[in-house]
Amino acid sequence: MDGRIKLCNFHHKGKQDSCFTLFRPCDILYKIRQLSRISDDRCLSGVLYTENTDCALAGYCRCAVFFSDAVKERNRYMGIAREKKKKTLKAKMLGILTMCAMTSLLAAVIVSYMELRMIQNDSIEDNMKMYLDQITKNTDEAYYDMISIVNYMGPGGLIGNVTDSYLDAVDNFDRFVEQKSLRQELSGLGYVNTKLVGATYYDKEEKKELISGMNVRTLDGRQNALPKVVKCAGNVMQAAHASFLGSSEKTVFSVMREVVFGNGKKLEIYAEIEADMKTPEEINKEGYPYTYIQTDERGGVQYSVNPVIIQGQKLFSASLSKGEYEVQTREGYKIMAYRSHMGYINAVALPDNIYHKERNQWKMMMTLIIVVTFLSFSMSVLYLYRMICRPLSQFRRQMVQIGDGTLQAVHEESDIAEFDSLMREVEQMKRQIENLISNMVEKEKNIQKIEFEKLLYQINPHFLLNTLNSIQWMAQMSHQREISEFVQRLKKLLSYNLGKEGCQTTLRRELEIVKEYIALQQMRYDFIIEMNIEDGSYLDQPTVRMLFQPLVENAIRYGLGDDEKISIQVFEDVARHLAVVTISDSGKGLNQEEIDEINQPFDYDWEYWKNENRGIGLRYVKAMLESFYDGQTSLFVNSKKGFGTKITILLPVREPEEKKEKDKEVTLEENKVGQTDERIDCR
Repeated sequence: MDGRIKLCNFHHKGKQDSCFTLFRPCDILYKIRQLSRISDDRCLSGVLYTENTDCALAGYCRCAVFFSDAVKERNRYMGIAREKKKKTLKAKMLGILTMCAMTSLLAAVIVSYMELRMIQNDSIEDNMKMYLDQITKNTDEAYYDMISIVNYMGPGGLIGNVTDSYLDAVDNFDRFVEQKSLRQELSGLGYVNTKLVGATYYDKEEKKELISGMNVRTLDGRQNALPKVVKCAGNVMQAAHASFLGSSEKTVFSVMREVVFGNGKKLEIYAEIEADMKTPEEINKEGYPYTYIQTDERGGVQYSVNPVIIQGQKLFSASLSKGEYEVQTREGYKIMAYRSHMGYINAVALPDNIYHKERNQWKMMMTLIIVVTFLSFSMSVLYLYRMICRPLSQFRRQMVQIGDGTLQAVHEESDIAEFDSLMREVEQMKRQIENLISNMVEKEKNIQKIEFEKLLYQINPHFLLNTLNSIQWMAQMSHQREISEFVQRLKKLLSYNLGKEGCQTTLRRELEIVKEYIALQQMRYDFIIEMNIEDGSYLDQPTVRMLFQPLVENAIRYGLGDDEKISIQVFEDVARHLAVVTISDSGKGLNQEEIDEINQPFDYDWEYWKNENRGIGLRYVKAMLESFYDGQTSLFVNSKKGFGTKITILLPVREPEEKKEKDKEVTLEENKVGQTDERIDCR
């Protein structure tokens, strides 16, 4: 069976017009659309022909039904079961994530809106309460301080007694002395209270101050017209106002009392303290424009910086108890009042639109957040479905290529940042592998070059030593004792440096060799060497070969200053288990650039060191120490231009190296045995 379908077109009378042999359902759909253009007096019917049977379908005038039945019959004939249509991964993810996101956003909006209303109302009222408490506390303290000052200045007070003496004085000299004492007492009030603007006596009969010149400004009697907030025990506490005794720009609180002294003189005592009505930053972090209002006991406004609430306006009822709060909305302001225990009322006002402004800003912000979140979410969903196949296939191909040894760069990108980053890491890994291979080849070449140069430096050392023996013998025969000793020391030094005395050395042996080297150099140069070596078992500790010689050579070559003195100190730090070596000279010293160059890692660079020789000895010693002691040693270079150079080396004092080497050999032998057994098992 070849699955062919024969589609025929019939008149409604049953006469066949034409037939078409089709192979695919898409061909059927195309042909039906063509046949559907036939005039209305025709109706479409179809007959399916196969090799062994034919089946006629009833006439249908609807092309869609005809096509559906034809496809069903063809699928049944070919044994194909029609599967239920499945949603794509993109559609599923989009539907689920959209529902979750919208639900979450809606819940967040509702909860945030409710919380904002509650929190904002509470936070504003709490801030206003804290501000009121702070202002009332400062105001009460100011009034109490002024009452205390007025008591001092009143009859029977400390200053009042001096005032009595001044008023009772008869002759001019006594009045001068008492006036001076009174001035001193009044001046001392400013030291007791730093916020005190001024305090004075005012004579209402003579309309002038009793003691003039004590304050910045002179009192002129206008203080009696100031608004009053509380009157208690003869003390009149006046509302906040511009200062009469100090700068008129200052806002002050004042207290006034009328008193009679012993000689019958009536005076008014007047005191001012600077008002502290600033909103603390920790209370008003949002920077709300609070305005301060002060009323008397009956709720009448006596002081206000609010542009709407003016002096004389009745604002609160007299029923507000002491220590209680009251909140009201007046003239577009939200006003909170608090009655002090002294009886007056402090209030703060905040524009009512501040609250609505914050809420409107929150609405705009939430709308913007929702729009941006939805757009970002929609864009991200479009890319999510692409992270299933293509990036993984790219990664798999890269891994297969690396496994086959192919390290060529492959530039493949996806729409997912994580996979792009991963592919970049793979490419970077390829480059690192290539660089590693290249570095290994280069290092092998450098090692071969170093080995070759080492062989050049060690060509036939026996010939050199035998020649020196001949020179020493000739010097002895000619009775040249100094030359003979020089050659003997040189032989000893060369034998040690050329490695003819074995690979192991100790601090003691190094010190012996450096003494020989110093003796050789002293035959050529005239300098003083100072060596202080503390004897002990630590000198028998193993150490690197040629530890001291390069350092002493540098000191002789570059460090002989005017003193021509080199100092070597070697001692043991028992507490820290260290051997300490210091080598210092009196030469020109080093600058910071030269010290940084010395501290660079030691690396053999033939092209550089064949022309430069700065610091190679120090860098060699530092590198050998780090290698020999596994980084447990330290080398410090302390130098300053014109003050010489000091090198300090800290060497750990440890157990003999022979024991460690023996334990290491045993461990290596055990590992070799284990590896051999493992290879046998694998075979």
